[in-house]
Amino acid sequence: MAGSVAPWAASAELELLACWGAFITLVDDGFDRHPEGASTSEVRTVLDPLVCVLTGRGSEAAARTPATAALQDLWQRTLTGTAPGWGARFTAAYAAFAEATCQEVRWREKGYVPSVQEYVELRRRTITVTPLLLVAERHRDAWPELDVLHAVCADVVAWTNDLFDSGTARPGEVGLVDVLALERGAGRGEAAVRARAMVEEKLDRFETAAARLMLAHPYVDDARARIERVRTFLQGAVAWQYESRRYRTTLPVQEVSRRAGGGSLTEGDPAEEAAVRLERRLALAVAPGGALPDRCAGRVLETALLLALLRAHGTHLEEQRQLSRWLDARREPADAFDALLIDAVLRPHVLPAQAADAAAPFAASLASSTGGRGGLKRGMLHAVLHVLGGLKLSDEDAPGPMSAGPLSTFTRGNLRAVRVIYAQATTYPHAVSSDERAHLADLLEDGGGRLLWEASAATHLLGLNALQSCRPGHPVVGRAVTGLLLARDTEGAMPFLDSQDVWLSAVGGLAFLARPALRPFTPRMGVFIAAWQAPDGGWPFAAGIRQTDVDTTTRCLEFLQALDPHRYGCHLTRGADYLAAKAGPNGGLPTWQEGDAPDLDMTAGAVLALAPLGARHAALIAAATRFVIDAQRPDGTWSPSWTLSEPSVILRAVDALHTARHTPGTDLTQLTAAIARAVARLIATQHPDGGWGRSPGHVSDALSTAQALPVVARYGPPHVTAAATAYLLSCQDDRGRFPAPPDQTGPRPLPFDYPVVADLHALTALSRARTRKIAPAAPAATYR
Repeated sequence: MAGSVAPWAASAELELLACWGAFITLVDDGFDRHPEGASTSEVRTVLDPLVCVLTGRGSEAAARTPATAALQDLWQRTLTGTAPGWGARFTAAYAAFAEATCQEVRWREKGYVPSVQEYVELRRRTITVTPLLLVAERHRDAWPELDVLHAVCADVVAWTNDLFDSGTARPGEVGLVDVLALERGAGRGEAAVRARAMVEEKLDRFETAAARLMLAHPYVDDARARIERVRTFLQGAVAWQYESRRYRTTLPVQEVSRRAGGGSLTEGDPAEEAAVRLERRLALAVAPGGALPDRCAGRVLETALLLALLRAHGTHLEEQRQLSRWLDARREPADAFDALLIDAVLRPHVLPAQAADAAAPFAASLASSTGGRGGLKRGMLHAVLHVLGGLKLSDEDAPGPMSAGPLSTFTRGNLRAVRVIYAQATTYPHAVSSDERAHLADLLEDGGGRLLWEASAATHLLGLNALQSCRPGHPVVGRAVTGLLLARDTEGAMPFLDSQDVWLSAVGGLAFLARPALRPFTPRMGVFIAAWQAPDGGWPFAAGIRQTDVDTTTRCLEFLQALDPHRYGCHLTRGADYLAAKAGPNGGLPTWQEGDAPDLDMTAGAVLALAPLGARHAALIAAATRFVIDAQRPDGTWSPSWTLSEPSVILRAVDALHTARHTPGTDLTQLTAAIARAVARLIATQHPDGGWGRSPGHVSDALSTAQALPVVARYGPPHVTAAATAYLLSCQDDRGRFPAPPDQTGPRPLPFDYPVVADLHALTALSRARTRKIAPAAPAATYR
């Protein structure tokens, strides 16, 4: 938290901020432990002595409790070196928090529901943002004019808390959504939409007030830096609450607005009505800083590895029981691969005598879809089975030392971990040097401040289990466990990733641009994405990780180009150079590093990203287009890479071919024929219910159908589009979402689930199906 809100601070200042955050949270959480809520007298008993410590009145009596003793120590450390008058300002802010907390309790005891204005003024003080801001600024002289930014910061953090707490109403508790619903006579869903709009208005006010301060106080020392620090504090506070799983509840449902006469605003257009319901849902999901921070669902692989790590570490017995129960509940419906992992960690005695042979089909599947690293993936699978259930490893299968060439951070981490596990499990422990083991510890220690190393639980847990095997009780393991447990999903299971916010924000931003109600969110989404461009010109899939990738970079370039090519011109140029450097001699682009096997999705994405940037990259676009055409199979499909969905790959490839059709050096005849084959494949594999599955052999689902619909809407006959639209509309649930099985994979071909992905594709599909003129069956007709 401290590093998020004050990244400029030295370690001692970060420690102090962390202590204050912990102290404030522990005091506040103490009130929440009461089933009926703490009474006014109970709150006074806790808070009055704390205020006395700060004012110096009655501090001897106050020191009798652990909380006051802790505060006395913390207060003395905080006062050291502060600016004149700072102590009085902080004391006033904390006293205001204490009084506001008591007022909140009095309202609850009387059953009084405040007006929106009353609530907003009180909530600004109960959120404790102002005291923490003051701690971050304790060495700086007072600048009263900055208080307006402090107030905005407090409001945004408080209202964002209230918004994400509003999905679960608690008896006696009143939040912003509640008071808005009462004052406006609206449902909780509609009130939540208004609360989110209020957050956006406050963010606009912050920028306006900041600009006025700069104009009015040009001679204030460090004025720009002080304003920027408050902005960073605001963005960091909200981002940390998302990352630390502060927000776990389900957002309230919103109804589609009705006309005064009772008719729907979108009456007669069910596709638009469905899109409106979905866009209202998505509007609530955008964080104030512009990110789209969806939650990844828990998965068997990582949950089993976490359980194995806690067992080996000998800690967190209750969490071990929770993980075991979660895994056991999934054994019966599990597929063969998950069943193997669950049995390995819960019932190793039932594993086949030759478990490596039982795992062979999965190892072959990993090798066939892994972009040229099949040997490492097989080693990873066997290492996982060893960690979970004691599979006997052979030193002959151990992966070799790391090559000197470029490798992704994930490949480096996985390779080091697997080599250590094999060395410890075989008769050749010295095959891995002490330096290599130390490098593994150093690698895992350098987590960039995230809960999970490079946002990946799979790599992090494999590395930690390896470190535990060769350095039992290593402090890196103990420190990592805290973050791992925080990163679990709402059911207590471990997800594959703890964030994919940069990738999701770029994909979401493109979808939002087509919807007038969502477009106002896109400028802040653009700022968020631009801020995470890496020094090499690419983008990582999650904020705060180091490894950039071609897929995220192409998505970010597409979005920024569509949003504001003038403002983001430098970002676009650097991103395009990044892609150009990754391209191979045949025009194909890999996912991670130049020289890796080229990937269809990455190459198609590069065409989409580079084509709008002008003639400078025409040769690369033409080469990449030829790669896409040459990679097509006779049946009109392409080999999947980071997806399980055949329609997903077709959509990406066809969009790229459509975009490249006017690029010099492109064979229009071949391009048209490739599109025709792909469209024919979709038409031929459409199910009787109007939808598509991941493949023709899978049942229809919302995500696969949403990926196929834009292609058939542009090129297919009207009846195919109509049937697909009808099926997609039937998939929308009563919360406005489009539930679907996941199709993203990692490590390939293991699926992982970010539910918002299906929603974003559904929104895009509904928009494109409505706005694009349906062409005749022959694709060439679209080029007239």
